[in-house]
Amino acid sequence: MKVSRLSFSKQLTLNVLWFSLNAQDAALLPLVIPAQLLLFVASGQVGSAQQATFLSWLVLGASIVSLFLPIVIGSLSDRTPGVFGRRRPYIALGGFLLVISTPLLVEANSNILLFLIGLSVLLVGKNILTPAYQSLVPDCVPKEQRGKASGYVGGMTILGSVASLGLAALLMSGINQQTYSKSVISYSASLYYIVTAVLMIIGVLVTVIGVREVPFMHLSRPSCQAGENTLLKFSRWFVHNWVEPWRKFNFTVVFLTRSCIMLGLALFMTFIEYYFARVQHITNFVQVTAIVAVLALAGAVVSGFVSGLLSDRLKRRAPLVCVATLCMSLASLAFVVFPSSLALWLWPLGVLFGLGQGAYMSVDWALSIDSLPSLEAVGKDLGLWNASTTLPAIIAPLLGSFIINITDRYGQAVLGYRMVFSAATVFLVIAAVGILFVREHDNYRNASSSAKVEEG
Repeated sequence: MKVSRLSFSKQLTLNVLWFSLNAQDAALLPLVIPAQLLLFVASGQVGSAQQATFLSWLVLGASIVSLFLPIVIGSLSDRTPGVFGRRRPYIALGGFLLVISTPLLVEANSNILLFLIGLSVLLVGKNILTPAYQSLVPDCVPKEQRGKASGYVGGMTILGSVASLGLAALLMSGINQQTYSKSVISYSASLYYIVTAVLMIIGVLVTVIGVREVPFMHLSRPSCQAGENTLLKFSRWFVHNWVEPWRKFNFTVVFLTRSCIMLGLALFMTFIEYYFARVQHITNFVQVTAIVAVLALAGAVVSGFVSGLLSDRLKRRAPLVCVATLCMSLASLAFVVFPSSLALWLWPLGVLFGLGQGAYMSVDWALSIDSLPSLEAVGKDLGLWNASTTLPAIIAPLLGSFIINITDRYGQAVLGYRMVFSAATVFLVIAAVGILFVREHDNYRNASSSAKVEEG
């Protein structure tokens, strides 16, 4: 028996943890962590090359961990037996670590070692929880509802991001370029970590208690011939699990285009707060960053919900992704071309970026699931798929800090930030063009019913 259609309440139950994850995560990189770095890297000017470099190395270290752990956890969750389910043990463990990281981050204050330990625990927890949780969507959602489910994923992600950015902006409203108190930064960051930890507890409990999992089924494996040595068996296993997916045209194309989009977004989001401080010379740079982000997410809520509902009725999703990505690239380009008069266009640019981001996020999940080689090892394949986010997260801080440091040597740090946003625009345009090459007529969503998942 195939997976049954999900009602509105079941869709919400399945996707509520996306809200909690993004409520904890969305404001960390653009707002909270850059502000906290003022406690550890005080160079006398917000957005200095030293602060940008420290932020870049911090993001780089986090991304390296995020590159490998989701693949391992995703693969394990495909094969985990037991009455508790395949995915839920890892969701519970990851949620526990995310909550445990809170007291470490709260007590960090000026202790950079404690801050790094707390951030590491949070990162490990996230990379245990997320690959298991994201596998629940293809486990529980029938093929004909993937577009709608993608809309729910995008919608809850956006709402969680709005809550995160709004909370950070409210708590850090007293931080500006002229006067910022270390005690205010410490207090605001601590309260942010506590509130988002509570939201995380609620989201994990709803998911663990409310979602009915598909029972574990033994996966088909390539047959092993008698007399094969261990090295040959390992080679066959490695090729089957880690090389074979790249032979699928759609998987490779969607992976590469998604990587370009994520690279553009990572360059944009990593340095946006310092851009407002250094290039725009905005006093309340934290608040302005948050306001622009919230405006963008407001546009994303509208376009995301509509696009998610429409995507199940569209013959091709790729053109919608192309248009959405071009909207984001135009907004990014404006930061390069009109830096002196940007204040006049800041709000509409934020909305334009959000309209593109919302449409992309709502369709991205469905397009990604459609491009997977099969649903037999969805945890492993989605863990591999996460590299389309983590590889750009590794490249972006290295590339951005390299550009800013080189230009800063010649007294042109402002030009460096503009060049970073130029690179972001280029990657977004490449992605917009590349996504049109996806062969959707033979996508997995139109494959035979052999991929249907049975309920226990």
